[in-house]
Amino acid sequence: MVEDRTSRASHQRDGGPCGAFTLIELLVVISIIALLMAVLLPTLQQARKQTRATVCRADLRQWGLLFTTLAQGNEGRLRDRDVWDRCRTQQFAYYLDHFDYKEFCPMATRTTSVTGAGGTFLAWYCPRHTHRAGSYGLNGYTPAFDGGEGFGQQPPQERRWTSIYRQRGSDVPIMLDGALWAGYPLSTDTPPKVEDEAATNPTIGGNGMKGFCINRHDGFVNALFMDWSVRRVGIKEIWTLKWHPDFDRRGPWTRAGGVTATDWPAWMRQFKDY
Repeated sequence: MVEDRTSRASHQRDGGPCGAFTLIELLVVISIIALLMAVLLPTLQQARKQTRATVCRADLRQWGLLFTTLAQGNEGRLRDRDVWDRCRTQQFAYYLDHFDYKEFCPMATRTTSVTGAGGTFLAWYCPRHTHRAGSYGLNGYTPAFDGGEGFGQQPPQERRWTSIYRQRGSDVPIMLDGALWAGYPLSTDTPPKVEDEAATNPTIGGNGMKGFCINRHDGFVNALFMDWSVRRVGIKEIWTLKWHPDFDRRGPWTRAGGVTATDWPAWMRQFKDY
């Protein structure tokens, strides 16, 4: 018995199989670790995206509190009338300059395109005032919105909301994830032919939907509504929202309006129809 134990101890000291891992064993362990990482990494990335989306919605709720404050005692209009008339500045620029609110979705970086327009994961900025930047965009039809000089053709007054105090405000968007700082969507606006088109072609006047049609949250954007609720909105669903009082929610880019899967650009066909 003593001789047997001595023999085994000597075998281990000589580097036998009981003293160290073999090459095959090491390869097996490495393969298992690699397999676990391959399985867990997508889950961790998805969890991270969901956390950022939650933070984004929390930021929009804070903007809702600001808009509520501005509207109180001001006939439901989203501005401080005295300061607005004195400053004569663009509405969103005024918000950014005077209030300490987060203007960047956590999914969007502060990197901007050379045009000043943003994108799916890019911030927009004002070329004339580069400190004014963000990744949320305003519905241009909101009460008392004024895009300002150079913003594009303004909609007629009767197409604007006159007050935030209306019934069923849950279908009226005020602010959304956006590649542009504002837009005037129409039910006939065509979807971008390529993903992230706004970053390379920022012209607003011809297509107000383009700035909001971005795949920032896996087929969705987050939006603040006129009842101050915040929820995620499907990319194709934005054509069914009540952007202005006469907006046709059964327009040509909705299921009710007869749109088919093949009508959508290739990059959007995978998303849910509305």
